[in-house]
Amino acid sequence: MLYDEMTYILSPIILVATSLIVLLVEFITKKKSALLLTTVTGLGISTIILFIQYLSFDQQKSIFFGTLIFDKFYLFSAIVLMIITSSIIIGFYDYLNKQISFVSEFISLILLSLVGSLFVIMAVDFVTIYLSLELSSLPIIALIAFGRGKFSLEASFKYLILASFSTGIFLTGVAYIYGVTGSLSLEIINISEINPAVTLGIIFIFIGLAFKLSIAPWHMWTPDTYQGSPMPVVTYLSTASKVAGFVLAIRLFSEIFSDSFTYSNLIILLSLISLASMTIGNLGAILQKDLKRLFAYSTVAHAGYMIIGVIALISSNSSASTTMFYVVGYAITNISVFFSLQHMMNLTKSTSIDSIKGLFQAHPFVSIIFGLGILSLLGIPATVGFMGKVLVFSSAVNNGLVLLAVAGVINSFVSAYYYLGLLRNVFVSSDKFEQNGNSNNTYILVASISSVLVLVLGVYPDLILSTIDNVISGL
Repeated sequence: MLYDEMTYILSPIILVATSLIVLLVEFITKKKSALLLTTVTGLGISTIILFIQYLSFDQQKSIFFGTLIFDKFYLFSAIVLMIITSSIIIGFYDYLNKQISFVSEFISLILLSLVGSLFVIMAVDFVTIYLSLELSSLPIIALIAFGRGKFSLEASFKYLILASFSTGIFLTGVAYIYGVTGSLSLEIINISEINPAVTLGIIFIFIGLAFKLSIAPWHMWTPDTYQGSPMPVVTYLSTASKVAGFVLAIRLFSEIFSDSFTYSNLIILLSLISLASMTIGNLGAILQKDLKRLFAYSTVAHAGYMIIGVIALISSNSSASTTMFYVVGYAITNISVFFSLQHMMNLTKSTSIDSIKGLFQAHPFVSIIFGLGILSLLGIPATVGFMGKVLVFSSAVNNGLVLLAVAGVINSFVSAYYYLGLLRNVFVSSDKFEQNGNSNNTYILVASISSVLVLVLGVYPDLILSTIDNVISGL
């Protein structure tokens, strides 16, 4: 029976095999193209398998003694993760060859982290969730240290210490929930009433997840890690990790509470955390002079917006699709922003905000691509970021969370200060752009494709929203 169930995790198995083969390829040949071909082949086969499984999906199945679940929600999320990771590896391959000393090891670690993320979105047992989170997080610690900047080792060490701390808190929460319910399975746990043990359990579990998702006040690692990490790692953390983390949050909060559970206290707590994350993220970004640190605080703020969707989800499962749309839209936008940002950094050889002054006069196309991404993060109409915020804030209002939605709108206006400040530097500044290097057009290509999706999904959100509604309905 277990051998039959292996077909449901065939995609992660192929990725594990690919991560090992990639390490061997470097011993066989020194051709850099062979390494990329091997990686793309493994990712391509895994993605095709997921598409075939999605198109031929019959019914959800609980596999491996109820620790994993095979459903449409997993398949959709896995396909999104595969596309994001493939874009990062292919788009940043020029970066890897020029700025990473051990390319095969770097790619292997990203693939193993992706495997962990795939199991995170598939897990319905707390022990499996814990192991999957560790598998997705531990390679990141090493990947951060691959950076050549003076902050890389410090950022890696901070991530290691805080990741260990958050893991301990998460497991403490799991212990409390197990003590009350007598089960570790999300499908069996059915919390119907609040008590001190349940309260502590839920809080500790959420804190453990909040660290992974850069939610304030557990975001301390984020600015330093973004500043010290190689750009492919920064992009992966802000896209793939976010998708996996919020998919887990959606599955978790959709499963463990009974219909009779009183949510009022939990909603108040999460609302305060959401407000804190939005506010701290936006105010922190205003003070930054470094581009990577600015986007780190921007990530913290957007995590706060996403929590609004999770809070609405607790009140009504119908809000899960809006939260998922926001997360996917944010990932697409960030791919556009970070790839265009890397192109700009290659030209300036700097991460200073002042270094992009006058960029439009010298490089108009990449300036427009970058500008579209910033407008989407800000939430300007006709972008996927705008539709995401409209859907999340609307779901909050529909579930009686009017004040939280208003707080989200106010914070969006606050974020305009630093987002429009970036656009002012790029498009309005009269300073002459100082170019100190050259860049590869691959970055612009990937950013352009993402920008097209930003606009298309901003105008026609139903292209993906209807699919998300379909996969969410099975929860």
